[in-house]
Amino acid sequence: MRPAFLLAYISTITLALCLSACNMPIVAPAPTPRPTVIVITAVGPYFAAFDEPGDWLLGDSENSAGRIEGGEYLLTVKQPRMVAWTNQTRAFGDGIYEVDARLSSGPEASGFGLLLLGSSDMSSFFYCIITDDGRYDVGYCRENCGEEQSLIGGYKLSPAILTENQTNHLRVELANGRLNFLVNGALVSQREGITYSSGLVGLFGESAQYGGFEAAFDNLSVVEVQPANPVENATQPAP
Repeated sequence: MRPAFLLAYISTITLALCLSACNMPIVAPAPTPRPTVIVITAVGPYFAAFDEPGDWLLGDSENSAGRIEGGEYLLTVKQPRMVAWTNQTRAFGDGIYEVDARLSSGPEASGFGLLLLGSSDMSSFFYCIITDDGRYDVGYCRENCGEEQSLIGGYKLSPAILTENQTNHLRVELANGRLNFLVNGALVSQREGITYSSGLVGLFGESAQYGGFEAAFDNLSVVEVQPANPVENATQPAP
């Protein structure tokens, strides 16, 4: 179980932005209020070039930070063995999720990538991430990542992943309970029988035991598809 820190939207009398931290101590504390996310209902494709903040949260705390710089969203995890994320406020279901991602600084074992199908309070979500040493993982978080489970048995190596701080193009295809995870056009993982409806999309980071890191994201896009028309791109995992 890793400590989790999140960038979230808080609903007050007026919509305000803040940076929230959710520690997961060994001794269970009294119930802590969870952030409330304002979910937007909209139609059509979504695209974020991160040339300006838009409705993405910017902030800084002792353990994580998020900022826009040079046309990228920079997500920073400051401590080892921690996770952090930020999310958009619009819910999506079956569709094609894409983003460009690279390690900006920090240990090459750091994980970073897409968050998707987040619950309205962001206490649970799926993630598809890579590392700068050529590995990937697909997993699921519950209770603000107090429970974190890999759906593929942990990080796996793939020759499709570019290393040495190069930009990788991540693509997730969701259709009819099937999840395809592609990196630079190569299918690295495919999972069947996933149960979901719709949820929030975001950016996710997971630090290794070696220390904190910073990841850069650009060109996030989501195009929804009808559940009756499954995505039929890559069909075989990369060797």
